[in-house]
Amino acid sequence: MRFAKLVGLAALSAATLASPVAAQSDKPVLIGVHLDRAKQASYYSTLQQQAMDILVKQVNAAGGVDGRQVKIIYEDDENNPVVTATKVDKLAAEGVSYIISIGSSATGLAAQARANELKIPHGTPANIAENLTASPPKKYYFRTALRDSFASAAAAQFLKKKYGNPKLAFVRDATETGLILSDQWIKDLKAAGFEVVAVEQITPGSSDVTAQALRVRDAKADVVIVLGGSIPDLANYTKMHRTVGNKAPLLGNYLFTSASFIKLTGPAASGFIFTDAVDPSRPEVVEIEKQTVAGIGEGARNQPVMIMAWEYLRLVLDAIKRAKSTDREAVRTAMEQTKDFPIGLGPAGTKVNYSESSHDLFTGPDQVVFREIQNGQYGAAIQWR
Repeated sequence: MRFAKLVGLAALSAATLASPVAAQSDKPVLIGVHLDRAKQASYYSTLQQQAMDILVKQVNAAGGVDGRQVKIIYEDDENNPVVTATKVDKLAAEGVSYIISIGSSATGLAAQARANELKIPHGTPANIAENLTASPPKKYYFRTALRDSFASAAAAQFLKKKYGNPKLAFVRDATETGLILSDQWIKDLKAAGFEVVAVEQITPGSSDVTAQALRVRDAKADVVIVLGGSIPDLANYTKMHRTVGNKAPLLGNYLFTSASFIKLTGPAASGFIFTDAVDPSRPEVVEIEKQTVAGIGEGARNQPVMIMAWEYLRLVLDAIKRAKSTDREAVRTAMEQTKDFPIGLGPAGTKVNYSESSHDLFTGPDQVVFREIQNGQYGAAIQWR
């Protein structure tokens, strides 16, 4: 019962993971995680790692999962899809029951391909690339992240409501993730009837993005869409966007939920609007944030990716408990049979309902949250519907 107290409202409708029954085994429940520790994706990878570590500590203190302690094995994928595949092999050899991707969408795709071959259940709290759960879904893959096409469809509705029919420019970084995500948005927003007047690309690690900012300004876009996987590079663009006098509003995906973006951009981020999977006003979110702040300090304040990782791991551990086994096939089946699982993502009342034909939490653009950076802080959810 202690676990339900620790996660508060986020677990009111979920079964308690700890059990008074004697331990089934002295062996721990092994969860594999691949992440980027030092490159472009590290800005959000490490935050997710911290959230999961805090939750695991609490679960273990409360008795574990049916009396078994939980152990996470982390592998650094170096934000490299080729390296990621080898890390999945290593985690498979360690005997993990589940693999979680908290790096970039590009490494997530590589992990998915290999884990599916090995028949290991796996998934992500934050990777948004469309193909990860394109129909039909991969049998072993489950996602709670906001699917890219839903984010772009919500952006289309938001743009039309707020700006009419604005001309758009796109700025993206040239990471593999940046190209995957931006190609999807460009395709979707063109199909929604928007005119695209410029597409500018930033090479990762570039120190000067003045040329890109000037070309975007001269294209006279009404709104500039900023997308990618490299926070430092897109933070540089955001600052230069203001420096060259471009007053066009900026809109991005939820890469920008990482507070490092605000630290890198300073006042230039004011007014930046982005799609999000987390409504910070939800009581469940407030309660989880209390736990993460208590665990690592103020650095956990207003960090949506930490909420995403916490809730995903909670879902996976609940599936293992329901499976009454750490057998991979049993866990996969339990994940697919998840019904009405309350989760602190999306609008109030959102629940996880997987099936053979759907391994996504989000089912449409109406569940997307929009937020704006104001005075150096992430603001409340914008009422946009």
